[in-house]
Amino acid sequence: MLALQTDNGKEFDNFALRTFFADHDIALRLSCPYTSPQNGKAERIIRTLNDSVRSMLIHSNMPASFWAEALSTATYLLNRRPCRATGTAIPFEYLFGVPPDYAHLRVFGSFCYPNLAAATPHKLSARSSACAFLGYPLDHKGYRCFDLASRHVIVSRHVVFDETVFSYRAPSSPSSAPVPGPVIDNPVFMPVAGTSSRPPSAPC
Repeated sequence: MLALQTDNGKEFDNFALRTFFADHDIALRLSCPYTSPQNGKAERIIRTLNDSVRSMLIHSNMPASFWAEALSTATYLLNRRPCRATGTAIPFEYLFGVPPDYAHLRVFGSFCYPNLAAATPHKLSARSSACAFLGYPLDHKGYRCFDLASRHVIVSRHVVFDETVFSYRAPSSPSSAPVPGPVIDNPVFMPVAGTSSRPPSAPC
């Protein structure tokens, strides 16, 4: 019989999941309250993710308010790296049956310039805007970019990256500031909590 070991969090211990486990002959095992050693594997993964999130935020000098974006990206990367528990296989490969592609990976928090051509008010408007790279959307094949001016999240397929410069770090000299390059694609705008849902206007 298969078994799922977890803590007493209600995201796992509820009627819907207990019914699902019973239908699929899966035993639900719960650790004692405040006894994390009984759930050691999950706790070790949580520690790995916490260490990754902390390192990514410090390396990019991004504020702690971006912890959820860093956590999502850390999880994305963790599922694509080799794992001792699975031998030579990778969690992504176990799930999808094919090895992951690493060519699209970028440095978290680095400067990026997504395409804004489809949202510009006129032909002379800027085609891009300086953004911070936040990670990879789950439902799009592209990148999540945080527009530093409008504070909107832009999802775009084609993005120009400068992975040597970070959006929340002051440049060491004026010459180190990146220059936007040409990009082509249609962006998808996603408002950040507390902001307008309207697409940002590109600066002139």
